[in-house]
Amino acid sequence: MSDQYIEKIHLLNFKGFQNWTLENLDSGMNILIGDNDTGKSSVLLAIDLVLSANTGKVETVGLERLINRQAVQAFLKNKERRFEDLPRMEVDIYLSELGRHEFAGEYNIERTLACGMCLICEPKTELVEEISELIALENPAFPYEYYTVEIRTFSGMSITPYKKPLQHLDIDNTKISNDYASRVYVQTLFRANVSDTSKHQLKYGYRRIKEDFAREQFADINEELEEDFGFALKSGTKANLETDLTIARSGLDIENLGVGHQCFIRTKFALSKKSNIDVVLLEEPENHLSHTNMRRLIEEIRETSQSQVFVATHSSLVSTRLDLRHAIMLTSFENDPLRLNDLPKDTAEYFMKAPSNSVLEYVLSPKSLLVEGDAEYILMEELFMKSTGNNLAGSGIEVISVGGISFPRYLDIGKLLGIRTAVVTDNDGDVKTNCIDRYEDYTEAENIEIYCDPDNARSTFEICMYQDNTAICDALFAEGRKTLSVQEYMLKNKSKVAFELVKNKSGDIDVPDYINNAITWLKN
Repeated sequence: MSDQYIEKIHLLNFKGFQNWTLENLDSGMNILIGDNDTGKSSVLLAIDLVLSANTGKVETVGLERLINRQAVQAFLKNKERRFEDLPRMEVDIYLSELGRHEFAGEYNIERTLACGMCLICEPKTELVEEISELIALENPAFPYEYYTVEIRTFSGMSITPYKKPLQHLDIDNTKISNDYASRVYVQTLFRANVSDTSKHQLKYGYRRIKEDFAREQFADINEELEEDFGFALKSGTKANLETDLTIARSGLDIENLGVGHQCFIRTKFALSKKSNIDVVLLEEPENHLSHTNMRRLIEEIRETSQSQVFVATHSSLVSTRLDLRHAIMLTSFENDPLRLNDLPKDTAEYFMKAPSNSVLEYVLSPKSLLVEGDAEYILMEELFMKSTGNNLAGSGIEVISVGGISFPRYLDIGKLLGIRTAVVTDNDGDVKTNCIDRYEDYTEAENIEIYCDPDNARSTFEICMYQDNTAICDALFAEGRKTLSVQEYMLKNKSKVAFELVKNKSGDIDVPDYINNAITWLKN
């Protein structure tokens, strides 16, 4: 693992963030999870813009897309608009100790002595009179054009791409087919993995070959033109070795491969142990990948040992396989991020090995109803409607089938994040052992409740459904029974029975009391 990494990020009026901090970052893996529009991509963009040390990249994105809209609107609505009140945008990237004094100082939002880099966008002080006249107008437009962009060290020294302390790579699998993104990706890897001496030699040699080719191959053609102009090959910064570079697999340009293969190869190449990339930014690595290739890619990411990695994902598989203890949950642009680093080790390792699950659905839901199996899941929408008179969709309650043995694993997460969680479970013939004693460490939390039928004889969901809906179940399932009773048939065909009940009698079935109680508690 590199000694150089990002320890903390502080955002001021950047995108949706008005004043927000992300600290105690891991020198290895950092997994950003959250719903849409909670800032995952914005955090990656902030890191990319600062580490690029390229003000032109900021201007290409556009200040109108970067400076916080709320801060802009608040300024414009103010009747007494003053130059000194114009919003200032800043992104501070705190770095691990680099041993380089030029990166240490107090030139940051918090004015604390630290090592790092900052991106600053603020109105040009030398144009104070012009700007003051503009903002004094009735219904003025915001003066983005009068802002200056600087990237500095915390000592206040200007920094350029040639003096940046960390090599980083941004891999956005949502834009993998973008030609510019592809070119930047290849150039970044080339610059990180080839020495300056070799780069100069390669560029010079490449230009010589182009000149020789043009002189030898175009000579006869140009002579026949009988003019003072002729054919030539492009030269200069937009036509050189780096612009013509690509990455090949078995001699085939990866841009001619499928998008999924491109995602996989680019990420694997960037995370290679021979790569000299300090920070890797991965935007939705699951995009364009089959389930099998996503698993392979996850293993590649897990095994990386030299880079600090930031992953923004919507995938339960990605977040669990990369260890939930590295997860950072973004809930909104205003709230502090939530961490899962205190998740018990055995629970984190369980999810790393468990089959496909709905962990992110649980993590992102304000209220969850955890059920044991497919039968409960299939029927729960109808039971919810019967209990409340409302649709489950739009209630803010997520129903998740987790399997009985997994309940405690989900509840470990629920305790840390404060997710309001109702567990609907079978008592399996022993309420005290299976439903009270087993969950005593969790029911101390105000946000967790366990619900089961209090009668040991009503040991499973199917028995409760049959006894509360005997006439309906007999009418549906009694015909053709020779050896099994209807209740026994329901126990042996749980999912099939649930589907038949939904399809034929959804509006008539009665809700078992313990499920009704769970729904009522969640709604309150």
